[in-house]
Amino acid sequence: MSTATPAQQEIALEELKSLFSDADFGQPEIFGAAPGRVNVIGEHIDYNGGLVLPAAIDKWVHVALARREDKKVRLVSAQAPGQLVEFEITDSLAPEGKSWGNYVKGVIAGLLKAGFEVPGFDAAVTSTVPVGGGLSSSAALEAVFGSVLLSVTGQEMTKLDLARLCQKAEHDFAGVPCGLMDQAAVILCEEGKLLLLDCVDDSFQQAKFEDPNWSLLIINSCVSHELSDGGYAVRRDGCHDAARLLGVGTLREVDPAKLEATLADPRLTPDMVRYVRHAVTEIERTKLAVAALDRKDYLEAGKLLNESHASLRDDYKVSCPELDFIADLAQGQEGVAGCRMTGGGFGGSAIALVRRESVEALTALIEGQYKAEFGIEAKIFETRPMGGTHCWMA
Repeated sequence: MSTATPAQQEIALEELKSLFSDADFGQPEIFGAAPGRVNVIGEHIDYNGGLVLPAAIDKWVHVALARREDKKVRLVSAQAPGQLVEFEITDSLAPEGKSWGNYVKGVIAGLLKAGFEVPGFDAAVTSTVPVGGGLSSSAALEAVFGSVLLSVTGQEMTKLDLARLCQKAEHDFAGVPCGLMDQAAVILCEEGKLLLLDCVDDSFQQAKFEDPNWSLLIINSCVSHELSDGGYAVRRDGCHDAARLLGVGTLREVDPAKLEATLADPRLTPDMVRYVRHAVTEIERTKLAVAALDRKDYLEAGKLLNESHASLRDDYKVSCPELDFIADLAQGQEGVAGCRMTGGGFGGSAIALVRRESVEALTALIEGQYKAEFGIEAKIFETRPMGGTHCWMA
């Protein structure tokens, strides 16, 4: 299972040890790491019973932890300097304000409810997963704490059950009604593979991404538009309403071969027509992308990414000028198979499928033209599919 490069890992461990020492926590007992994730294709279809195709990325949340004799929890983070999060482990744990400690509380509460023993502990956290870029920093935080707490106490849970526990923690303690994709990706992904997750029954398989000549380029637009919260709910509810009108459990059940006839149903509103068209075609694009990558046809996979962006922009209307600019610019460059927005939309990141030899030139081009157009510095990094959450004793 792949982790960060030795140099990255050493930097993270030294930072954790320093945090531990500065907080008077003593010596770490166990270390853990969990990656962020990016969705390669399969957007806004998790709540439509679709298929999603995320990858774990080479950005990490690292944790150092030591057990205590009492039931107190003390947390420090390099991303929140000078702050100490403290609480007692009880059967009535509840979220408090907007504290990042709520994610940890949620995991502890889930473990207790599942019958696991959770000791008090001190922990330090560092992270290179960008916050606000749609790369699942919260899922990585939940996953790494669940993993280290199980490991340090010698207890076991299946990876899929741990992903579900972390998903519920996000629902109950962060108030985010997310699907399972984020937590499943950061826990279940394997090096050099994409995770094909079926959102109907949570079954999954590892999909190939084997050609070393190709990379994924993540381009964080560094913008977030206010439409995001209400816009997400409107589209999700519209899809569910359309499914009820069509007499299906989810839009996954709509036959792609009969899509045009389905869209002609007079009961569907114009918005529903667009939502249904996106959901049905995006599910098909995800299947086709897996097949293309399996036969190492990266140009075909990239074409499907481009089509996904167009659908998200025109039918689902969740893109924004900044993401459209990035996608249009990248799609026209040599060595780029495809580029699309990724995540919920209205800002966040884009993902491009790029020949490794073209990464440097594309990065420089986007950085320069994006700043000239919007006055914003995009944050760009290259990654390949990484392995998921893992732990090791200090």
